[in-house]
Amino acid sequence: MSVVWIGQKFLKEIEAQKESVKDTILAGTKDFAQYQYLCGRYSSLVDAENSFRELLGKIQQDEQDTRS
Repeated sequence: MSVVWIGQKFLKEIEAQKESVKDTILAGTKDFAQYQYLCGRYSSLVDAENSFRELLGKIQQDEQDTRS
């Protein structure tokens, strides 16, 4: 198993969690506090995804540099 493969699986999991949060928000929340919590969770998942994509890109670049 390569690091890239694991990374792609992890990114799919983050996408699934983002989609779940988004669906919950769109279905309606019981109150504003829950809405705020879900918006914060979604934002955190986006931040984690962006950070992980950046890290994965660096790893891929390092692997390419090593092969060259």
